[in-house]
Amino acid sequence: MTTGSTACERNRLHLDLGHKGTPLNRESALRLMEHFLAAYNEGEPKHLDHCLHPDYRHPNPAVERGIEGMRAAVRRWAASVEDLRLTLDDLVVEGDKVVARMTFSGRQVGTILGIPPSGERFSVGLIDIFLVEDGLFARHWDQMDLLGLHRQLGALPA
Repeated sequence: MTTGSTACERNRLHLDLGHKGTPLNRESALRLMEHFLAAYNEGEPKHLDHCLHPDYRHPNPAVERGIEGMRAAVRRWAASVEDLRLTLDDLVVEGDKVVARMTFSGRQVGTILGIPPSGERFSVGLIDIFLVEDGLFARHWDQMDLLGLHRQLGALPA
């Protein structure tokens, strides 16, 4: 029988394979997150210059490699969501990884993920994992509550 802690250790080792970054302390991680949140909350992609590595990579094919790809993503969300608010709920820093649990909210005024404008307000959770290199976010994985988003925007029955 595998204990929970053994399974966690095995998963932790799996997460570390192939991703060598730079360890970061909590205070530095919070500063990076402040810039990341400001980019969305103010609709100002320039904040990303202070938190993203020049070779920033996101696995989403809609986000081009580098800071400019993420700037374009911020502009798309800002154009589609009025009163956009990205709120940091929890932050975990371990070695070269920063994990943020956040709430993403606003009112849909443009097309989001193929869903035409509904005017509906939404609030969904998301988890972002960042790999830090040279003191900046270099890689980024995220999971958003897309089922909840689709339901709140009226694209799926509640």
